Amino acid sequence: MKRLIKKVELVFFKDDANGEFGLAHKETYDQSNGSGFNAFWNGTGIFHDVFEHSHELTHKYFQGDYAMNVGGEMAAMGSMYYYIETMGLHNRINRNARWRGNGELMRESTLNEVHEAISSGYCNYGYSLESNVPDQKPIEDGEFEYQLREYSNKVKELPVTTDYEQEREFGKQYKQSVTFRKIANLHRYGYRMAEKLVPNKWDNRATLATFIEFWDDFCKNNAAQEMTNNFKGLTISLYKDENGFITWKGVFESEYPNEIEDATVTENSSRHFSVEDHWIIQEDEN
Repeated sequence: MKRLIKKVELVFFKDDANGEFGLAHKETYDQSNGSGFNAFWNGTGIFHDVFEHSHELTHKYFQGDYAMNVGGEMAAMGSMYYYIETMGLHNRINRNARWRGNGELMRESTLNEVHEAISSGYCNYGYSLESNVPDQKPIEDGEFEYQLREYSNKVKELPVTTDYEQEREFGKQYKQSVTFRKIANLHRYGYRMAEKLVPNKWDNRATLATFIEFWDDFCKNNAAQEMTNNFKGLTISLYKDENGFITWKGVFESEYPNEIEDATVTENSSRHFSVEDHWIIQEDEN
C-alpha cells in the first residue's frame, strides 16, 4: 500500500539573471518581480529541488528569517552527502566534479558563498548565517564529521578583504555568525531529512538513479522555453510503501487548460513527450 509522503511544486519562469528558461521551487519564486533561485532544466536540478532542497519556506525550521539563507543550502548539502556517499548515487555528481571527495563537495558548495560574504561584506542571502535547527547528534560517518570540523576551521581562516568600512563590519559580523554549532546542526539535519525520506535500500538507489536519468533525457528532448510557454510548472509526488520503497509521479500543469491538457509522466511512461499530444481537440458539432 503506497502513501503520499511529499509533494513538491516547481514553476517555470525566465531567469532574470541569465535569461534562461527553467524551473524553480514554487515557494522560492517571487511572482511580484519574476525572480527566484536560478532557473534549472536538467535531471540533477530537479532532483536537488525535490529530494534535497524542498524545505525552504515549507519546513518549520526553514521559515521567516531562517529561509532563503545559506543555512538552507547547508542542510541540502547534508542531504546530498547522504545520497552520494551512503546510497551510492554517483550520477548525482557533475562529471567535472567527480575527482573530488564527496565530503569536500558538500563543504565547498556553500563555503564559497560564506567566503564571499566574509571577504566582501555582501551576501545574496542575508548578512548572517541563521539556523533554527535544534542540536543534532553527530552522524556515524567519520568523513562527514571531519568535513564539518574542516568547514569551521576554513571559516576561521577567511579574511575580511573589502576596503569599505561598512562592508568590513558586515564581513566581520557574518564571520562571527558562522559557528561550528550552526554548521554541524544544519548539515546533520539535512543528512537525516534525506535518510528519513528515502531509506537506504538497493531498490531506492535504482529509483533515484533512474529519476535523474529520466529527467536528464526529458529535458534534453523538450526545450525549456517551449515547456514554459505551455505549462505553469511541474509537480512531483513521492510515494512510499510499507517496506520503505519509493516511487514518483510528475504532472505538468497546463498554462491554458481550455486548450492544452495537463501532462502526467512517470518513470515507466514514454520518453517521447510532445506538447502537441496534449492539445485539446475541439470537435466540430456540425
